[in-house]
Amino acid sequence: MKKKIKLMEILNINSVIKAIIDNERLEVSPLLKFKLLGIMKSFEPYIMNYETVKNDAIRKYGKTDDKGNIEVSPQDDELWKAFMEEMNPIINSEEAVELTPLKPEEIFNSGVPSDYLMKLYSVIGNSKERR
Repeated sequence: MKKKIKLMEILNINSVIKAIIDNERLEVSPLLKFKLLGIMKSFEPYIMNYETVKNDAIRKYGKTDDKGNIEVSPQDDELWKAFMEEMNPIINSEEAVELTPLKPEEIFNSGVPSDYLMKLYSVIGNSKERR
């Protein structure tokens, strides 16, 4: 199913899913982990494209520090503003992602904390949707 999601939300959901999968104290089922990994896989091309564009912008607007790392510092108002003006349209772009939403019964009462569930809301379908 195609779902329209803003890139910023894709990035946030991806980091939440990664936190769930990497947290050994969360006792989520292997099936749920498998489905979460499928969602991450659906997001992968968008995240890779974002990282490429972001790195280009960092090289364009950033400065090299003593260790040879390039960064755009928020303290450098002019460069930070230019960097953000270039990145904001990308971060706020809406992408049509092909994914299978999680069924509520797959994720609720699975051991996933409520703050994570709130962040996953847009990838949770409703139980009436046809699969």
